Amino acid sequence: MIDDPHWQRELITALHLENAFEAAQLGFAKGEEADLLKPTRADSERAVANIRAWRTYLSEPCVASMIDEGWQWST
Repeated sequence: MIDDPHWQRELITALHLENAFEAAQLGFAKGEEADLLKPTRADSERAVANIRAWRTYLSEPCVASMIDEGWQWST
């Protein structure tokens, strides 16, 4: 599952599904709402700690895949 609104928007655009989502009245945060979705310092510190921990017991390609999928933010 893609939790990051930026990646969701890019995926919807890449698949040309904008009309389907607009028809369903689903929207993306804009302006001040979008600022609320940005990671805080605490979020960033937790993400870095997650990545450091993963690197102690997982291979680098595995960690890179997890980062690509945004897992550092959700665990």
